[in-house]
Amino acid sequence: MRQQKIFFIFILLIAVTICFVKCIQQSSGSDPRGQLYAGADACLQCHKNIADSYIHTSHNKTSAPVFFDSIRTALINTKTMVNYPNGHTVKLEEERRNILQSQFEGDKKILSEKMEMVFGSGEKARTFGYWKDEQLFQLPLTYLTNLHLWTNSPGFPIDHPYYTRPIISRCFECHSSYVYHYNENTKPLEITEKFKPNTIVYGIDCERCHGPAKKHVDFHRENPAEKKATYIADIKSLSRIQQSDLCGTCHSGNPVSLKSIFAFTPGDSLKNYYMYYPGSFINPDVHGMQMQLLQQSACYKQSTLTCLTCHNPHKAENKTQQTITASCISCHNTSLHNTQMIQEKKNCITCHMPLRTSRSLDFNNSTENKNIPYKLRTHRIAIYPENEWE
Repeated sequence: MRQQKIFFIFILLIAVTICFVKCIQQSSGSDPRGQLYAGADACLQCHKNIADSYIHTSHNKTSAPVFFDSIRTALINTKTMVNYPNGHTVKLEEERRNILQSQFEGDKKILSEKMEMVFGSGEKARTFGYWKDEQLFQLPLTYLTNLHLWTNSPGFPIDHPYYTRPIISRCFECHSSYVYHYNENTKPLEITEKFKPNTIVYGIDCERCHGPAKKHVDFHRENPAEKKATYIADIKSLSRIQQSDLCGTCHSGNPVSLKSIFAFTPGDSLKNYYMYYPGSFINPDVHGMQMQLLQQSACYKQSTLTCLTCHNPHKAENKTQQTITASCISCHNTSLHNTQMIQEKKNCITCHMPLRTSRSLDFNNSTENKNIPYKLRTHRIAIYPENEWE
């Protein structure tokens, strides 16, 4: 009897040990990108100040699940419906702390889908998706922040509501840090791309730019006295081309993808991931092609300028006229009109990086049947005619 009790306790201890080991293994490899990744929360222990600042950046907020309270603010003091030429209307509705985009024909509700994922930081715009059978579809209405306007999503038909545009992995590659996706033969000769929603790493996180950090985290937890960063990419130590390629993963357009850009790590070369269309560097669009525009600038060609010269990716950019001008004057300190510009309360980018209408994002207000220009600052720094200043 005593031997049976000892044997039972022994088996129980083995079972508890196995469960404990599995829990440790699961927690250490819980990031959906694999065991080389630590997850952004692991960075907080040593880099809390940077993390607290970074959460407010557009990069961090470029995708997220839809939270009722944050989206509801976009419904206040705005027109929350769009009329279409076919007589249908899409209205925003609240239902049990969810926000729906609902299609009506007169008073009859035809279709209604919940806003479940948001793309865009909200600095300029936010567009939304809903999940169905592990596919993500873009909803018909997009919110333009500066105009306080709900309008037809970019590139959508203007004569009727449209609910069936799939959001593909290429969208996730620049608006998230990871999602597991796979192809499924849903019909003969038809392949459908699907996603595992629970694998999404929302926004651009630390390891998207600094690379896999599990080894780095483990080393410094075991060696807290060591202050030199080990087993992690120091972005400033990368060559100029390597820095440009890192930013260019999302800011160099929509080229032919050779392999998933999720696999890119600091120091890699873009040419191993992208093949650019012939002529794509001739007249780059202001949306998503900042790298090509910057490389056309004399400022870039005649200096060691990089993206980090003007941008601090760890801080939200709420730049004033003074701070923008100060960035430029740090190099152009002999410019004859610096004092005049400051006195007239103008900044350098008004004249040298004016707003341009994107050709790749086409917004059309179906209610008034008119195009809505989507304007972004060009990154081609140059001398522009005065009639183009904005």
